[in-house]
Amino acid sequence: MSSLVDLGTPAIPQIYPLPLTQIDFLMVSSSAAIFDVTSPHFPLYNGSLSNTTERYKFYVNYLESAAVQGIEILGAGDALREDAKYKIVSLLNYTNLERPSKQFKVYSAIKWNPSNFAIQTGEHYKVEVVGSHFGFGSQFWNDGGLRIDAEGYESFYDSISNCYVALGRCRPHLKKRRRFLDANWFSLLCAVGDFVRPLTQVAPGAEVDARFLPLDESRLQETIFHVGHSFEFRANNTGQLICFANDAHTLYWNNVGQLDVKVTRVSWPPTEDTYYQALYKQACDSALSVYQHMGNWSKIDCNPDGGGSGWVMEDVLNTVTRYSSGIPDDFKGDFEK
Repeated sequence: MSSLVDLGTPAIPQIYPLPLTQIDFLMVSSSAAIFDVTSPHFPLYNGSLSNTTERYKFYVNYLESAAVQGIEILGAGDALREDAKYKIVSLLNYTNLERPSKQFKVYSAIKWNPSNFAIQTGEHYKVEVVGSHFGFGSQFWNDGGLRIDAEGYESFYDSISNCYVALGRCRPHLKKRRRFLDANWFSLLCAVGDFVRPLTQVAPGAEVDARFLPLDESRLQETIFHVGHSFEFRANNTGQLICFANDAHTLYWNNVGQLDVKVTRVSWPPTEDTYYQALYKQACDSALSVYQHMGNWSKIDCNPDGGGSGWVMEDVLNTVTRYSSGIPDDFKGDFEK
């Protein structure tokens, strides 16, 4: 005699909202948390930045900055980057174009301040606080009750007082960890990357209908560098310039003030050297160039370094004999009788 064990009705597993995921299981549906302002790995957006319908504007401004400079956005390959540069160097008197620059505000109470200025790997840029110099005329912002310039302030641990000291006295907030340990508290820092990212590929002119993700702090964290009053650098990353005050993540609530910052592209105008532009043309020694134009490739715009069919260049350029075959021009074959 066998006994049956009633296992009961299988329990429906609890489904949690997952980023980049839409799950439907037994009529239990999760939400696409990737569009929420509190999704994992993304900072909490406040004010206008929390409005997901306005994110496309940051993306459009970034595209416009890249186009003016003749560079491409993050993720573009070498050919697309050269195409963007070629649009600039093809302009008449392009060397007289004004050097690209942008002035923007960096608010001390905001963790990530977008500049909407495009940066591309390999190019040289300068970031500086507008009108800033040591002494009279420098700009300042406030870390709680501390009035600080773009260079920030140092701190150290005093074992006798058993506290962290800055500007001559113990300060409890210094026990927290500032975001970038290699720079002073409240110094001006910047990073390079995407402030907003399209969820899918966006067709030109269709940005308003696209969906965008907020920035990913884990990616930007790897590109942070110290600016202070001024810093000139060769870019190792592509994206837009994003700046902030170097504070602890939980201490931005008592920050006041902002700095006017200017970023300028130093490596300007672009160089004229290209590689892919010639590859878009047919090879001068290809069958099309040789046979269709009787070897006289000067009739067309072709690539002399294309390496099409391997014809010897002197034979391709030969206009004395037909098709570069060595047959005299006055020879008439059976097909011409």
